[in-house]
Amino acid sequence: MNKIDEELFKEKARHYLLCYNTSCELREHCLHWLAGPYVPETDKVCTVVNMMNKDVREGNCPFYKSDEKITMKRGFTHLFDDMPKRIGTAIRLELDEAYGHTTYYKYRNGKLPITPKMQEHIAMVCRKHGWTAEPVFDETTIEYNWD
Repeated sequence: MNKIDEELFKEKARHYLLCYNTSCELREHCLHWLAGPYVPETDKVCTVVNMMNKDVREGNCPFYKSDEKITMKRGFTHLFDDMPKRIGTAIRLELDEAYGHTTYYKYRNGKLPITPKMQEHIAMVCRKHGWTAEPVFDETTIEYNWD
């Protein structure tokens, strides 16, 4: 693991759902397992997957999160630049309602990564309101999907 990833895991581990299930066959590629060793030893508590849960015990863990990096987008500050105002307003209101006001602005301003699923949702909302051009995002990155 490179230095940048190590710093990221240290940052995430303090507030991320962790897993210490040594019998899980998926553990070597699961972010919940991989983050575990990065919890500072000074922390007295952490949040972990319940290994007593039937699905977790039987290898059907609903929390599995792949360590494969994916293409994310960040920010859409220019999404509405070329749209008629009525279309842009309708799209903004629907996205604001879907993600919540504060979170919408975190996505819009690039503070949170936009997953491929969310990218498709944004495009679908645009099409629904009559905008056929592909959504414009500010930046493309390759990241872990921690959500």
